[in-house]
Amino acid sequence: MKKSLFAIGCAALISASTAFADGGMFEAWLPENMTADVVAAVKFTRMQFSNWKLEDGTSSYTWLFSYDADLKNHWSVVDWRNKLNLALGYTWTDGLGKRKSSDKIFYETMADFNVSEKIKPYVGARFESQFTRGYDYSEDEDGNEIKTTISHFMAPGYVTQMAGVGYFPNDNFSTRLAFANRMTIVNDDSDTYAYADDKDTKKVEKFKDEPGLESITEFKYAFSDIVNFKSRLWAFVNFKGFDQIDGRWENLLVVSLSPLFEFQVGYDIAYDKDLDEDSQHKNMILVGVTWRWF
Repeated sequence: MKKSLFAIGCAALISASTAFADGGMFEAWLPENMTADVVAAVKFTRMQFSNWKLEDGTSSYTWLFSYDADLKNHWSVVDWRNKLNLALGYTWTDGLGKRKSSDKIFYETMADFNVSEKIKPYVGARFESQFTRGYDYSEDEDGNEIKTTISHFMAPGYVTQMAGVGYFPNDNFSTRLAFANRMTIVNDDSDTYAYADDKDTKKVEKFKDEPGLESITEFKYAFSDIVNFKSRLWAFVNFKGFDQIDGRWENLLVVSLSPLFEFQVGYDIAYDKDLDEDSQHKNMILVGVTWRWF
């Protein structure tokens, strides 16, 4: 039975490798008026120590699932783009237990009207949240762990509507400026979540509506057939003042080690005054199995 499963797995990998070499598993099914970049990936690392006295070591494992889809339909009047980014990952460390390392739900849809080749008005909407609960970890006087829920699905959730103008000089670079309405939603009765709360009022608000200006700049570049880089800079400022700015800069370098394996280096910077007065930083180095659809 195990040999049969192993043979089936090898056959699937060989078949997938052949398809990936042509650009993606479902590349032949892509409509002529559509361009797509869709990748599913699973990353896993494991370190296990048992009576290992040669050097210090702590047993641990990390897994991460991600799904990135960027689809664009082209028509003479309008281009319709849909982006979906999903990620969920955990790390287990001996002595600490399980901790969440990644959790993201991001969906964005935009329609660009082709009034000219490089300058186009557009409208769009975006939804952002997470899958599972996030915790703050502390200890009581006896050293026992205390887990305090600080976030979960729709706590917070962000819904943004925007309308503006974009500049598209080439296929690798674009920048947009729009009037945007950003809504922060907290679907919970607890007072723990202050994401939508106005600190100047006694009431704990569960909904916040912020009209303002939004900027999105995207850049991508293929150094070769196996090395790609992409970057996205997002900024939002409400009409209360420029000290209310939120922003996120995401960078990702991808090296295709083989049709099924990728090496990734990522670095993100985020700032949200409602969450923290200081900027937030995240960097990652990952190697894992990838399944390219398109």
